[in-house]
Amino acid sequence: MKNLYKTLTFCALAALPLSYSSCSDDFIQEELVAVLTQERYNSPEGIEELVNGAYEGLRFHFNYEWSYVLTNYGTDTFTNGGGTNHIKWNQYSSELDATESDNLAPYWNNMYAQINLANIGISKIPEVLADSPSLKDTRMGELYFFRGFNYYNLVTQFGDVPISTEPITTDRADFPRQPKADVFNLLIDDLTKAVEMLPTEETQEGRLTKAAARHFLAKAYLTRASELNAEITQPNDLQMAATIADQVISERSLATNYYDIFNYTAVNGPNEQLSEILLAAQFDNTQALLGRYGNQTHLYFLSVYRFFPGMTRNLADGREFQRLKPTEYGLDNFDRVNDSRFYKSFQTSYIAQNTNSVPRWTAATAPSPDLIGELKFNVGDTAAIYVVNEPGDTRFTPDYKATLAPLVVARYAVDANGNQTTDYNISTYPSLLKYADPFRTNFNDAKGTRDGIIARLGETYLIAAEAYGRMGQYGTALGYINDLRERAAYKAGEDRGYVYYLTETEVDFDTQTSTSEAMQATEAYFTPGTPEANSQLYPTGAGSKADLFVEFILNERARELMGEFYRWVDLTRTERLISRAKAFNPDAAANVSEKFLLRPVPQSYLDALKIDGASLSPNEKQAMQNPGF
Repeated sequence: MKNLYKTLTFCALAALPLSYSSCSDDFIQEELVAVLTQERYNSPEGIEELVNGAYEGLRFHFNYEWSYVLTNYGTDTFTNGGGTNHIKWNQYSSELDATESDNLAPYWNNMYAQINLANIGISKIPEVLADSPSLKDTRMGELYFFRGFNYYNLVTQFGDVPISTEPITTDRADFPRQPKADVFNLLIDDLTKAVEMLPTEETQEGRLTKAAARHFLAKAYLTRASELNAEITQPNDLQMAATIADQVISERSLATNYYDIFNYTAVNGPNEQLSEILLAAQFDNTQALLGRYGNQTHLYFLSVYRFFPGMTRNLADGREFQRLKPTEYGLDNFDRVNDSRFYKSFQTSYIAQNTNSVPRWTAATAPSPDLIGELKFNVGDTAAIYVVNEPGDTRFTPDYKATLAPLVVARYAVDANGNQTTDYNISTYPSLLKYADPFRTNFNDAKGTRDGIIARLGETYLIAAEAYGRMGQYGTALGYINDLRERAAYKAGEDRGYVYYLTETEVDFDTQTSTSEAMQATEAYFTPGTPEANSQLYPTGAGSKADLFVEFILNERARELMGEFYRWVDLTRTERLISRAKAFNPDAAANVSEKFLLRPVPQSYLDALKIDGASLSPNEKQAMQNPGF
């Protein structure tokens, strides 16, 4: 599939129906490989190019800063780090309005460019591929998926949005927003058709299958059944979500080790072809096919490490844009003693790259006299470690840290006066390592090469679990949750690493017993008043068992899917954004309000929109805008 991607300018493929200035936006300024006319799509070769262009559209979600701005900022799991380019999205400040053009308009415009591309193909394929019924069904299934997928992205960000199901070949501006009920009906119908038409197995690496379509169909039903959409929820939505998710689970298998999902060992390597990965945007190290951006998500979750002793910026540790800093909730939501997902998701140690600024052992700190005056570590040794400890931990005084070879960066430390302090700050914190990319051309290269995971089976398990739990079938829901928690448990004989043993004081060094039993969840975890429920990090105010189950599943999604570009939608669809941002994200707490359950509709769309041939008045634009903006 990688070699099928073409660098296309979608404005050359199809006129955008909703904002005529979008072709000048940076996100779509790719080198023009071929100017394709509508007539080109009257041939089988043209249809192949069109469908491949639709796959190219998946890369958008990993190309630039909208990848995290619209998905992780302003939530309970991440706040902003020292890279403050887009912090209005995290802090919900007054600058976040309909005129924002760095992320909001590009997202809107790209989704509609993709939808129009799908509409063109859907209109032409029945005739062009009439003599190839199997290929016709596959290509139609792919485009129905892409149209449904893009409408899902739009409705979960904006609510009511314009609907277009016919090709737009000339400039048009008469596309008013339509009720979200109609949008959900359309995207569910599209995804249902995709399930029917797509093959069970990939015909080529990266191409769609029934499993990917079913995953998003189940997700769509679950989203419509969530609190934000209560007025349009249909009676069978939860059962449909559960049943369809079950089908996906029966067809695919989880990766044995959670770490394997994100362990990027080689370009196009085996870990990018795991059965767990249902759909991924395809990237590789072919520079001519990476486009302007490549996969840039490797940049955004990294804190500054290059000033540590023995460290300099390098390929393995990445280029630190420090956009996203985990919240205290993001760190503490994990049972770090028993749940391996924490240490397999965050980087807690760095390997020395040079001996610059490396301190030397002194008579007071050296572990043996023969080391006095020697470097505390050399190239290839551990240079720095992050300790994610608890508030009562008073070990990390200056004197104690001086007895350890690497630099110790402790969440809870003690200063020279005996006062508890922290070594963390806005630029110094554990980095999420899920998107590390050591196969770029050099350490400053922003163009990432690794695939961008859009859907994986771990989330399908959680979709099934949430659907069954919302129907009151808690035992069934826990079965799916505990399958994931079983995988997350440390296995017997599994080494947990030096930082783990140093940090987790209740575990003896070199302990390698299984934590499977400790990881098993029960109904007590979401039964009000139980010790197990009280030990969970829940916002105040959740009362009933049904309410606590939703809070519990959100905690589970945070553990399994940390930083995987779903969180804002998870919190808005469940109407937990306000309570959780206030409880767990101090930078968002002051300003978050009900209006932020939806994004502002781009001003560029409202300015271009015409009704009955006339532009909208200011009052009409306000009426067309989401409440509060």
